Amino acid sequence: MAPTQLQIKVNALKRLIKEKNLYQQEVTEQEQYVNRMKTNNADEYELKKQVEVLEESQRMVPQVSTRIEQLKKSLQEYLDSYTGDEDLTEAKDLLN
Repeated sequence: MAPTQLQIKVNALKRLIKEKNLYQQEVTEQEQYVNRMKTNNADEYELKKQVEVLEESQRMVPQVSTRIEQLKKSLQEYLDSYTGDEDLTEAKDLLN
């Protein structure tokens, strides 16, 4: 049986929330790693590359946050007009 629109929207939102948490965790870990490298006077080229990785992760957090907000809005609009009989508990929990 194919997933319903509601299931697709809920699963997409859950995936993006998980992705955002992973990026935030990566930023924290990468910041610690870069700081250790600076403390240990690591190779300048290697340090520069690790800073680039950190900056890329930092840029991803707001992008994913924007996508989450867009998907929440889309899900809310879908729920406002929903007339089916599926359980909406999980969808409403994700919106809160």
